[in-house]
Amino acid sequence: MSRLPDDILVVILSSLPLKEAGCTSVLSSSWKNLWKQTSRLNFNASSALDKIARDPKLRCEERRMYVRWVNSVLKSAPRKEALNLEHFRICFDVGKGFSGTITKWLKFAFKRRVERLELNLLEYGDNESEKQYVFPEDILFRKSIDIPHQTTTLYNFNSLKVLCFKNISINDEAIEFFLRNCTSLEQLVLQDINQLSNLEVRGPSLVLKSLYESFCVGLESIKVSAPNLTSLAVSITEGLVLENVPILVDLAITCQKRHMPLLVPALSCCFSQLEILTLRLPWGYKDHDIARFNFPELLELKKLVVDFTPERDASVLGLMTFMRISPNLEEFLLMIGYNGTLSCASREVNKGTPFPHQHLKVFQYLGYYGRCSDMEVVMFIVENCVGLQQIIIDPSMPLELLHTPLDPDELEREEVCRSYAKQQLEPIVPPHITLAIR
Repeated sequence: MSRLPDDILVVILSSLPLKEAGCTSVLSSSWKNLWKQTSRLNFNASSALDKIARDPKLRCEERRMYVRWVNSVLKSAPRKEALNLEHFRICFDVGKGFSGTITKWLKFAFKRRVERLELNLLEYGDNESEKQYVFPEDILFRKSIDIPHQTTTLYNFNSLKVLCFKNISINDEAIEFFLRNCTSLEQLVLQDINQLSNLEVRGPSLVLKSLYESFCVGLESIKVSAPNLTSLAVSITEGLVLENVPILVDLAITCQKRHMPLLVPALSCCFSQLEILTLRLPWGYKDHDIARFNFPELLELKKLVVDFTPERDASVLGLMTFMRISPNLEEFLLMIGYNGTLSCASREVNKGTPFPHQHLKVFQYLGYYGRCSDMEVVMFIVENCVGLQQIIIDPSMPLELLHTPLDPDELEREEVCRSYAKQQLEPIVPPHITLAIR
């Protein structure tokens, strides 16, 4: 391999995890500095985050070690600005106490004309605004003293294609600056962001294909006009304005019960073209509320995801209404959460109003507990979906924090639920349908 040209070796090293690439420096003198030219700086520290999840007392020490690691790599990186960065990723529980250091990391990435920038500063911990890093606008542009509203851009952002901010504070003006000045920006991710209030995603030269917004505290409105947008995820319904989204086919939205009347009007411009729809319906909905949405027919819809939290063991057969209005649906993922203590009601299993569905092939049930409400959904699917090929049952609940270890009691509960699923469903699922219990 040493006979290969250096530029080929650098490409190979760029495909390795950063720490492994750094270890190649001991192979020989000719390899000593090769890894420093890597175009992908992914500072992944999953093992350290797992340690913190198990023992929070390790957080401060692991944080210091992470900061030293990043600083060391950036210090040894070549100073040639001609070497563009393909990927720069920071992902650790680093907050306001390291603001100056984080800003230096960002300046390094901008100077190297980064193509994919990911800044996630709280992979594990509390999402509190006073602890968050505040993104400084003055690293993006300089305002003119003499001419009002005139600014000078400090870096060339034409290479930036993916921008991901999680768990930081950044305002509308800074995000809109990126949208105006990043002429190649295709994907924007904003999660757990403070200081956003009225976000406008629009512009005549916008090439944005994917926009993801989630849990941005204080966000009052999102206005989107993006002719190239194909995928959109938002966590608000009130204040959502969509226009000029002619090729939007993948939509995810959270709708609080008090905003039910706003959902259909907000999405009216894109119902006829949607192929994938994710609906998050938090605590507070009743089974009979679903029909009140008054959705139009979704003729192009191929995949539906519904995240629903019922009251105790209340029936969720009302969710099957979504299948009725989606005659060409092929995949249905139902995620059932719970609020408080899981409980099983002593009642008869309901069958619901039957209707044949011709095209559903895969049904997945996440959060199966073995209650009447769980069983009756699967029975309904089996009896009404004539083309069904596979049922996937998973008793696990989604974790709010990625690195949070599962409680032993939760693991035991999941195992019991798998036994329930096996006993309850194997007798009623026909042999031509594959039943997978995970």
